[in-house]
Amino acid sequence: MKIGYYFYFNNVISIFSKQHFKGWGRKNTGRFAQWCYKIFSGTLILKEDGFIRSLDLGINNSPPFSLVEDNIGIYYDVTVPSKLENILNTYDFNADKLLLKKAKEAIELIENYHISKYNNAPNVRDSFFKDDEKKRVLIIAQTAGDASLEYGLGNKFTTKQMIDEAMNENLNAS
Repeated sequence: MKIGYYFYFNNVISIFSKQHFKGWGRKNTGRFAQWCYKIFSGTLILKEDGFIRSLDLGINNSPPFSLVEDNIGIYYDVTVPSKLENILNTYDFNADKLLLKKAKEAIELIENYHISKYNNAPNVRDSFFKDDEKKRVLIIAQTAGDASLEYGLGNKFTTKQMIDEAMNENLNAS
């Protein structure tokens, strides 16, 4: 059974039993789970890829290292609150010395081992970055059609428009 169908099947069964609704972010399954939750009450869990996803891309069926589960919203949807947003806005991090210590250790590991969301790209050798002092522009973009663009209100322009604008603003860059 495809994973998308699992969420629908599980949520329909939940209407008549435990009323525990699950879905994937802002995809159809997540929106259906939220609809069921609003109509039938119960509990809601929205899932999404975690911030350290996998050794390869999800499209290549690489299993995830981490998942986000949120019972309020989902972190990339700026139109409604999320559990992560609430934690960041209300938790007293300065009072939690152990958490701060663990966070610093985690950041060091991420930096030392060059960990990113997807870990399938080779490390770039220093020789790649020529010391010719030529101006360069790095463009960071999201996959076209990703829900974070729509729900993060980042769909006012396309990736191509962003690249064209960067090239026009930096004619002497590579």
